[in-house]
Amino acid sequence: MSNKGVVISMAIAVTVAFFGMSLYAVAGEGMKGMMMDPYIPKEKVMKMKEMMMKMKPDTLEAATMRGEKMFNNPKLGKNQTGQSCATCHSGGGSIGGAAEMSWKGMKMKVAIPTLKGAAVNFPAIRGPMKRIADLGDMNNMCIMTFMKGLPINKNMRPAVDLQAYVASLSKGKRYRPGGMKVVPTPVPGAM
Repeated sequence: MSNKGVVISMAIAVTVAFFGMSLYAVAGEGMKGMMMDPYIPKEKVMKMKEMMMKMKPDTLEAATMRGEKMFNNPKLGKNQTGQSCATCHSGGGSIGGAAEMSWKGMKMKVAIPTLKGAAVNFPAIRGPMKRIADLGDMNNMCIMTFMKGLPINKNMRPAVDLQAYVASLSKGKRYRPGGMKVVPTPVPGAM
């Protein structure tokens, strides 16, 4: 068999093995003995279903209102700076200027963008590490970096509420992932 034939045969074998394992997992059998089972045990699923059936309905408006309170809360993320998101983004806009941050021992300035229309740009590549971030990542980056607080668990209601509020500042804007941040007044030397 030629080298090309061996490569094709190996590719087919790997595909069949992967596809077979995937079907096995989907069938509810899991992949015990091979690797960690990616599915939640049926008992936990049933408890989650029961809990969800008893939950009171929520609305986007209610989530947005809770998020706005968080946005204006100077204790968000247990920060000790006395600042809230609104300190730099009054009314969702920008106070202008730049904020200082440290990264890998280097001090740098970051221009304070407006949040009006910002949510439509995510996911996007952001930060000095050039990492893909979603809106929750950006909220946490500000809480940790500028407010010196703890990040919010993105899988919990408070994080979703804060995202709902920040997203509400983009009403009427067209979705364009990867867009650049909008800085009303550029600051020389700031990223």
